[in-house]
Amino acid sequence: MRLAEPRLLQLLAFLTRRQAWLSPAEISREFRLDGERISSRTVQRWFAFLEGHGGFIYYPFPRANYIGLQDVLVRVRGLVNPDVFGILPFGTFFKVETGLGDFEPFISQGYWVPGTALDDFRDFWRTARSLGLVAKVDLFPTRNTHYVYSPFHEVIRPDGTAGVLKSIDNRHFEMLLRAHLREKFEVRLGERIADAPLMIPIVVEHIWAHYSSRQVWNEIRAKGEKRIHAYGHRDLAKAARQPGAAIQFLQKQWRDLLRHYDEVFLQPRVYFDWTSLRKTMFVSALLQASSVDEMIDVAIRTSEHAIDTAFRPGVEPDLRYHISAFMPADEFLSVLTIFRERHRGLGPPVIAVDDREATLKFFRPSYCKLDWRLFDPVEQAWRFETEAYRQQLEALAKVGPKA
Repeated sequence: MRLAEPRLLQLLAFLTRRQAWLSPAEISREFRLDGERISSRTVQRWFAFLEGHGGFIYYPFPRANYIGLQDVLVRVRGLVNPDVFGILPFGTFFKVETGLGDFEPFISQGYWVPGTALDDFRDFWRTARSLGLVAKVDLFPTRNTHYVYSPFHEVIRPDGTAGVLKSIDNRHFEMLLRAHLREKFEVRLGERIADAPLMIPIVVEHIWAHYSSRQVWNEIRAKGEKRIHAYGHRDLAKAARQPGAAIQFLQKQWRDLLRHYDEVFLQPRVYFDWTSLRKTMFVSALLQASSVDEMIDVAIRTSEHAIDTAFRPGVEPDLRYHISAFMPADEFLSVLTIFRERHRGLGPPVIAVDDREATLKFFRPSYCKLDWRLFDPVEQAWRFETEAYRQQLEALAKVGPKA
């Protein structure tokens, strides 16, 4: 079996278009391959193959704002010491890019920042600049990141070469974007999370470490009885005294969240090792639209030339938005044409391509980790340890440049 096996790609495409997080048994009931049902055992076997050979990830992608976090894109130029990206425990992605306007490299780093700490977050980067650790920093707060997936079996050939084989239909994601962008956006703790704060570590670890409920419970239990009371009040404290009962308690709360999927989660996130595919590239653009409908249209049109497209609408009323697309290399000029024709800003769009070699060279796992231990279940708020982060910046400034 190969990673680009059409049967596997059809299964993954099916998962992207179901607003749920399905078990192998549920997938077996709903998924059809050429009209035929496949067994849950086969689904499990395919998942095991993808995980073992392709870095497969499948999880329910949460509404960051619903857990009190603000999506922020940070672009850094003139980096002196990359360890600056390992200080804040709120990172979501890291990438080195090269701008097509000036051909200068810069770092794109994503963060989920506590909504109450945006000013402190800005101060962190001002301090980094004043200490000479970076030359220039641009911050772009956005609404939640959305992903648009083309049907994988239609854009990836069996030999692992990427290419758009026919007209792509991504209307499912267009409807999803329109529905979500009509909603009022505010960064706060949602009611279902506030009623079950232990779901914060469960949700976070499903994304970052793929921990099970049992592993998360062991982490919390290691903090002591006081911590258990803080997370679960009397119900969890009572369950903690019975072997296995606490795990069942957590799993029940998790199932309750999944039953209200669209309230808590944006969509399923499906990923495997895209870098294993041939003739591919990443391109990103910071654009400006004349309306919300127009930015959605650009995102969908771009996705029709791509495999996986990330769309980040800005929170400011100037209608700026960011698109990052993983695409067949021969679709590059088509996507550039879309960007050029649909950008409405006075200045040119900021377009860049990724530098895979530099990204692999500089990236460290500590750059992309959200530490759920910074969520206080009693105060129901995230901590942002401003002074500790400032001290770490000062320590890096004393070290000096680092290649």
